[in-house]
Amino acid sequence: MLRSLLVPLDGSPFSESSLQFAGKIARATGGSVHLAHVHVPYEPESLLANTQFQFEHVNMAEYDAKHREGEERYLAGLAGRLSDEGTPVDTKILDGDEVAEELAAYADEVHTDMIFMTTHGHSGASRMWLGSVADEMIRRTKLPLFVLHPDGSGTLPDGVFSVGHVVIPLDGSKLAESVIDPATELARATGARITLLHVAQMPEMGGWPVLATLRERPVPKLDGAIAYLDRLAEELRQDGFEVETHVERAVQTAVAIGRIAEELNADVIALATHGYGGLKRTLLGSVADKLLRSSTLPLLVMRPSARA
Repeated sequence: MLRSLLVPLDGSPFSESSLQFAGKIARATGGSVHLAHVHVPYEPESLLANTQFQFEHVNMAEYDAKHREGEERYLAGLAGRLSDEGTPVDTKILDGDEVAEELAAYADEVHTDMIFMTTHGHSGASRMWLGSVADEMIRRTKLPLFVLHPDGSGTLPDGVFSVGHVVIPLDGSKLAESVIDPATELARATGARITLLHVAQMPEMGGWPVLATLRERPVPKLDGAIAYLDRLAEELRQDGFEVETHVERAVQTAVAIGRIAEELNADVIALATHGYGGLKRTLLGSVADKLLRSSTLPLLVMRPSARA
């Protein structure tokens, strides 16, 4: 169950984009939301730069204390909005130079089930740190991250984002399947339908040597993948989910997943950050990284443990 949800915030409106959606999930599951901000001391922006006297007569401790007070008021204001909507919520100011490390540790402390983040905030202020934190969080935590990022114009969906269709790419490995549990929990909380997707990777055609190889290596057959997805789909249907399957051949896996998800009118792509299929084919090795940078759809990303 999604009972403990963490929303990291950096003070920018952009970082707040997933806030209302997290609150909606919490109300659906009877859970609570934890708002966290990492206090990063920074130099006063109004002072003259590039002089040895720029901080003379400035009480930096007092300045930093006022900065922290502003952050506390900021979180309290957002918490009040969620509380007014009936969402249990608390706030926490964290300290540390390593933002992702502090957030990952706090996520464990509050037994987080899912982290909701935006990939970057175009605020122009140096203290807005959420830009690179999503990537770092994926490497530091094994918790599922719901990552909302802007479209090609740099904007995010207006209002409360909704999820009605979740696409789960799978490559036949247990590692890739580890994202099924958080993805289905998200689907259960939102009433979303699910599509299980397998992209059979084709060899790239780079010239005659490759064409010669193609004559020796048959085009990937889909029968096994279809049977595999059908089995998983039936298990999920028995748990009450509406599930479809989709199998397709493609040369570029990440591009195909993004394209197929959009063609299927998906709202979210859920996948593990790595997973190794049979026949020495890596289908989900760098796919999550590529989708994080190319897809306009939100991602539910999870880095499974070695035991998965």
